[in-house]
Amino acid sequence: MESSEIGPETGTEELNRAVELAEEAVKVARSGQPDPADLLMKLSELLVLRYQKTGSMDDFDRSVDIAEEMVKATPLDHSDRISRLKDLGRWSYERFERFRAMKDIERAVRMNEEVVRSVALEDPERAAYLSNLGLALMGRFEETGCMEDLDGSVKAAEDSVVTSADHPDRGGFLTNLGSHLGTRYDQTGSLEDLNRAVESSYESIRIISDDHPGRAGFLNNLGTWLAARFERTSSLGDLDSAIHIAEESVKATSTDDDPYEAAAHIHNLGNWLGRRFARSGSIDDLDCAIENVEKSISAIPSSFHSTRAVFLANLGIWLGERSKQSGSAEDLDRAIQATSQSRDFTPLNHINRAGILRNLSIWLSRRFGRTSSIGDLDDAIEAISEAVNITPADHLEQANHLIHLGRWLEVRFKRTGLTEDRSFALSVYEEAWSCINARPAARFSAAWYAARMLVSESDWEKSSVLLQGAVELLPLLSPLTLQHEDKQFVLASSRSIAPLAASVALNAGKDAYDALKLLEIGRNVITGLLLDMRSDISDLEITHPDLAARIISLRDELDSPIDTMLPSISTERTHSKESDLKRRHEAHETLDKLIEEIRGRPGFEDFLLPPTAPDLMAAANPDPIIVVNLSVLRSDAFLVEHRQIRVLQLSSLDLGWFEDQAQKPERDPHLYLEWLWDVIAGPCLEALGFRLPVTDDNWPHVWWIVTGIEHSNFPLHAAGRHVMMSHGTPPRYTVLDRVMSSYSSSIKAIIRGRLHRVRKPPGQRLKDALLIAMQRTPNQSTLPYAQDEVGVLERLCPSLRCRPNKPDPNREQVLKHLQTCDIFHFAGHGKSDALDPSLSTLFLKDWEANPLTVRDLRDLKLQKNTPFLAYLSACSTGTNAVAKLGYEGIHLVNACQLAGFRHVIGTFWEVPDEHCSATAEIFYGTLRDEGITDRAVYRGIHRAVRALRDKQVRLRPESNTWKQMSTDSQKEERARDGTLVDEDDDQGEDAANAEEDFSWIFYVHFGV
Repeated sequence: MESSEIGPETGTEELNRAVELAEEAVKVARSGQPDPADLLMKLSELLVLRYQKTGSMDDFDRSVDIAEEMVKATPLDHSDRISRLKDLGRWSYERFERFRAMKDIERAVRMNEEVVRSVALEDPERAAYLSNLGLALMGRFEETGCMEDLDGSVKAAEDSVVTSADHPDRGGFLTNLGSHLGTRYDQTGSLEDLNRAVESSYESIRIISDDHPGRAGFLNNLGTWLAARFERTSSLGDLDSAIHIAEESVKATSTDDDPYEAAAHIHNLGNWLGRRFARSGSIDDLDCAIENVEKSISAIPSSFHSTRAVFLANLGIWLGERSKQSGSAEDLDRAIQATSQSRDFTPLNHINRAGILRNLSIWLSRRFGRTSSIGDLDDAIEAISEAVNITPADHLEQANHLIHLGRWLEVRFKRTGLTEDRSFALSVYEEAWSCINARPAARFSAAWYAARMLVSESDWEKSSVLLQGAVELLPLLSPLTLQHEDKQFVLASSRSIAPLAASVALNAGKDAYDALKLLEIGRNVITGLLLDMRSDISDLEITHPDLAARIISLRDELDSPIDTMLPSISTERTHSKESDLKRRHEAHETLDKLIEEIRGRPGFEDFLLPPTAPDLMAAANPDPIIVVNLSVLRSDAFLVEHRQIRVLQLSSLDLGWFEDQAQKPERDPHLYLEWLWDVIAGPCLEALGFRLPVTDDNWPHVWWIVTGIEHSNFPLHAAGRHVMMSHGTPPRYTVLDRVMSSYSSSIKAIIRGRLHRVRKPPGQRLKDALLIAMQRTPNQSTLPYAQDEVGVLERLCPSLRCRPNKPDPNREQVLKHLQTCDIFHFAGHGKSDALDPSLSTLFLKDWEANPLTVRDLRDLKLQKNTPFLAYLSACSTGTNAVAKLGYEGIHLVNACQLAGFRHVIGTFWEVPDEHCSATAEIFYGTLRDEGITDRAVYRGIHRAVRALRDKQVRLRPESNTWKQMSTDSQKEERARDGTLVDEDDDQGEDAANAEEDFSWIFYVHFGV
């Protein structure tokens, strides 16, 4: 049989005979034939075929040796030299993939470099040769960590794609480019590289057929980079897509495929399910993760040591996580065992070794926490120290390694008292903060850990610098490219940094503005981004209309929701979704450059930057702003007036007691409101000069902003001693009797809100009043007064020059009419969602199938013609029930502000139905008498609340105070659960007090 007839289907006996004949021919050729290269090539090809059929590494080794001899025997100008170089390079690379021998990868690089140098630029196979060179350089980088090789692999792959427009293997060249870019991202943290990796990998799938033999691998690569982007940005949509694509990849992997590839795809599916567990807490995802990773370890050939090491490391991760959830000591021991085996399989200079060592340190430290075995803690520190030592200082993960080392050193210091450990921990935290290439979240954590230690030593200067840096990173933790729900998840863990940073800044001697600016940056990061992007840019439109048009276009691109549904990867809809994500990332990059360009224009130097001190003072003209900040160090009120910003330290405020009272104000409303007056409201009003009750109806007005606590819905407008005075004069020591009050989430919100123009009806057109009365709501209690309340406004509409509009109360109709209304009044049920504040709801008749949520209201964009008023007469519309996001102000009232309403009336907590009509009548009556103006809104809600207070509260002689309650509660715990009563108080008075109605407290105004 001629060797040209030999192929994969040839039987073993025939193949053996062909090899013998070829060997004999080579012997003869060497005895006299001038050019034995052709015969050597045929022998080498036959040995490779037999290796592929039998798995004999002896045959493969001989084929590589023969191929090398063949190249040496081929003259430089021989027509077949390029193909022989290519074969030697390919087989050397394949053997390197199995055994990771440096001599093989060095040879593969040399051969492929010579091929690329030798081939003509117009050669149709040049793209394939460039792609092979990129793979070889990547292999050498994996062994040596040489960045020059990594950059070279990317460059070769880019050139391969550029020159392969019509090449049948273009899909493979694209997926290789994606892999190289993704690997460079792993090293440098370049988000541009990661986005390009996703784009290239997706394009590779788009252009190949559904039955392409490499489809499963291409899918796997795309999933890898989507999962990496999730790790960087926390975009859950990327992770869900990665899992969906991994499932497609496993389905597309034939049972006859390379066992390595099949195992890798199963492993990646398991690994990404584990990551979704870490985000969502789904135990089913975690169990499936472990099952798939264990299956992949069983499927991988035993000789693939480096791959087995990776699989074992990830099995350790998910076993460790399950141990944390279940408390299983067995899972934790298995995690340590699997990770230790992974370390042993990983060469000392391998790029994965540091990450494996870090994981091992985590499981060892966790076991120390259970057993108190100091040996485990010492081993954890030894493992993470090695990880730090072998990782380049500019590596993306070095900051995380350093943070873990610092944490374990702190633990050992607490156990042993060794001060060297504590000092070393601080130094490694500071080093982690200095890792500029690290992910923003890692640098944020490093600053937090270091500052916490410095604060404990009263080193205010250094801790202030670190905390300021951490606060300035917050917008990077929540970029505009993320969906709003993803931003919520990311920021939940950073909730206390800005209040602490402001307190430390004051302790460091910085001025009031410097501290207040940190609160403004750190407060409402999510909603602040939206306020900035939706703000009126009228000045820019006048002087630079072209720039204004560009920024509006980019704003709308980034402010639009992303479709998160996951269709089959082969559909055009997936292509559309990835294109949307690509455009979103490109829009963010373009926006950053455009903002810098705008700031370079005269008069726009502060465009979209935090408010300056003059800006803050201008916002307080004519009404002062009181920003209350509470932290573990100190509590302060920033008093912002039109000529100055000053700080009033609230020395009587105990933060622990404050947070306790915030949770249960109903214990004794009288004492609770007295306490708010004595520790916060009273000192603030006194300092601002509001020392006496108003008697001439000429009411001053103040703004309240509360930061630094998880529950920021404190009724400071109702604080005071609501006690009986002589001759019927009003109470002296109450906010309600000295000033009108409004609330805001930040000073920036006030400034931005005032920029929006209120919608003015053209000509004589009446204002549009959208009226929704939900007296009966499916599966909710009946609200008999809801219709009466809306009827109040309906009757007043003619005198308010409003046209009542009462559409069918379903989500679609309400959202439609919100686009054109001037006033929106809702009377019905509301709910603050305890898990996700963006899902807090106004209950319409179709709420069970189509709820009207914060997300829906927030995504309305009404700023161009701003509606005047939203009146949300429902429970808890101004409350965020998610403690970790209390600083973000994500609730129904805030959503209406973001949508564009100039003023919003809302509620703290639950409001009794029977009082809502009276409140609405007084409020809208004021607007009728004084006009639909900002001032009339303040006065209207103030009059309504004050009238309800006078009607509902028994003005009593001053008796017990919060100070006595606080003192007595230390003596007897039960006193914290109810009203303290003097021993002489009889049952009758106690019963009378119990009948008092404090629902007047809960009505509040947010606006401008």
